[in-house]
Amino acid sequence: MTNRNLPLFIDLAFCLVLLPIMIMLLPIERWLTSNMVFVCILVGWLYIVYITNRCLTVPFMFRRKKYLVWSLVILILMIVITWLITQYQLDMPRHFRRPPGGRPRPSASSLRLHQQGVWFLFLVVTVFSLAMGLLTELFRQIMARHEVEFEKKKAELALYKAQINPHFLFNSLNTLYGMVVTQSEKAEAAFMQFIQLMKYMYSNASKDFIPVQTEIEYIRQYIEMQKYRMNEYTRIHFSYTDDKGTPDAVIAPMLLITFVENAIKYGVSSYKESDIYIAVKIENGDLLFAVRNPVMTEPAEGKKGIGISNCRKRMDLLYPNRHTLEIKQENGIYSVTLTLKLK
Repeated sequence: MTNRNLPLFIDLAFCLVLLPIMIMLLPIERWLTSNMVFVCILVGWLYIVYITNRCLTVPFMFRRKKYLVWSLVILILMIVITWLITQYQLDMPRHFRRPPGGRPRPSASSLRLHQQGVWFLFLVVTVFSLAMGLLTELFRQIMARHEVEFEKKKAELALYKAQINPHFLFNSLNTLYGMVVTQSEKAEAAFMQFIQLMKYMYSNASKDFIPVQTEIEYIRQYIEMQKYRMNEYTRIHFSYTDDKGTPDAVIAPMLLITFVENAIKYGVSSYKESDIYIAVKIENGDLLFAVRNPVMTEPAEGKKGIGISNCRKRMDLLYPNRHTLEIKQENGIYSVTLTLKLK
């Protein structure tokens, strides 16, 4: 049973189970003996009241003010019709004493029981139908807001992914350009590595989630490609460990690569010793990711990249209350520590 079908199942349960049980509490068998028309009118009217309140009265309450007047008119009209039904003159069974020259008349207590029974059923059906209508309308509005929020998040994620691809391409092509200008012998191998990375990007970047192993392999290949432009002063230390406790773990694609890109972009030096540490660990269903690099170059003043900002927004949307991200720079060392609860 889906949440959307819950109001329908409650309506069916009330109309097919609860309402017949309440009707049976009344002397319905005695009424059926000599007042079949009255019983049919009463039962039919109760179902009409329920459906009218669910489909008209309550929906009108949630529209513009002029429709609220129609809701009140409908309720007043139903009360009037119910009062007319209570005035229905019941026929008495044959064993009742017939007054001279007339048909058997019900006693005052019988008439009072008849009227009380009708009003009781009417009030129960009205209250229940109005309550169900209000709950259904509130449920519908909540679901509508959730759908709007969901579509908004999808649009935002699509925008962030569209921004990630140019960011990745710019950094990679910049590396290849430098190798071509310097006529590096490794340029051809680097281009082959770049092609593999492009295949990954276009086959996985559009997906919501991919296996963690696939993302780790992508990071490994990216690091290998970046090593082509580095000299002996820069060393990248990459480690990956997995306790194998969650073999089917998945992660949003291209979520970690931005931190790796930044570490290499600002941590590489052509004349100073530089060690960049990148570690990924999966333990008890959590992904622990850490990057540490010396700051060899500072970003231009007033210039802020989109990579880190996009990562924060993507994690807020995809992993709400399921991640912690700490970024700090102390004593010339830039560090990133990320804990992520995997799906």
